Amino acid sequence: MDRRSFLRAGLGAAGVAAVGPLLAACGDDSSSTTSSGLTKISYQFSWIKNFQFGGEYIADSKGYFKAQNLAVDLLAGGPNTAVDPIIQSGKALLGQSSPDFTANAVAKGADLKIIGANYQKSPFCIMSRPEKPIRTPADLAGKKIGIQASNEVAWAAFLKLAGVDASTLTKVPVQFDITPVVSGDVDGFWAYVNDDVIRMKEQGTEPVVMLLADFGYEVMTATYTARADSLTDKTKRDQIVRFLKADLKGWQDAVADPQLVADLTVNTYGKGNGLELAEQKECAASTNAIMVTDDTKAHGLSTMSEELIAGTITSLAAAGITAKPDLFDTSVLEEVYGGKATVS
Repeated sequence: MDRRSFLRAGLGAAGVAAVGPLLAACGDDSSSTTSSGLTKISYQFSWIKNFQFGGEYIADSKGYFKAQNLAVDLLAGGPNTAVDPIIQSGKALLGQSSPDFTANAVAKGADLKIIGANYQKSPFCIMSRPEKPIRTPADLAGKKIGIQASNEVAWAAFLKLAGVDASTLTKVPVQFDITPVVSGDVDGFWAYVNDDVIRMKEQGTEPVVMLLADFGYEVMTATYTARADSLTDKTKRDQIVRFLKADLKGWQDAVADPQLVADLTVNTYGKGNGLELAEQKECAASTNAIMVTDDTKAHGLSTMSEELIAGTITSLAAAGITAKPDLFDTSVLEEVYGGKATVS
């Protein structure tokens, strides 16, 4: 599975990637200390070390974790990484997942909680060429839309939420290469706003973007996930709170400085992954649009409002995934921010 395949798997693969019996904890990430007295914990990434984890790189490189008396092992993911089972097993104290994967893991017996969301909006979009733009769901009528097999469930959910009759358009099977929309073989293409859109621009076309989140598909993602019993264990909860204080301070810096994210990604943390500096900077900068909202400006990055939780539950239900309100725990970030909108 290539990078795009994994990133786009989302709802369509949630029933597969998060499967398998979720066993009781083994190999628990019981904290230990370094020679300098720092508490060692692990944080599991959902993918390789690229721009998506810029906040963690900054928190590590600027000493924010150390200031919280933590030594954090940033565990790279990949195409075969299922984050939720790793957290459930205790091999990582917490990690980055998504509500569809976590809800399905819980349905199979995992005891997990979502405690924050880096992406307040889904990065899914329909990307089109300017000469045949798709700006709203109404523009889909009569169009050929390229949809990858792994995203058909999410596509069907979006059509349902947006009130679009699937018979009014033509769904065209595609892979993750954006060539079909660049060449005009399809009118629209299921894409990532902070990835494929950048690539299309690099190929000389300024795409028209319809962000699904603006039309009913209200799924938060890039979520902080932890075991429920870690939140009730005094020691582990304290470690999680301290981690998030440092990590979100790093993310505040990342939002303000995409160039720093790119530099740390390409030259240090993701060195050897074949990443390009300019592209990583553009991807990081474009991510701000789905991380920063009026609500996060008022309450802090990654906070989950009642409306965001309700919208996520409704959108997942349209995809046939059941998520209950108690899957989401807002108390941890309330403790982290202490009534403020930033951490310092």
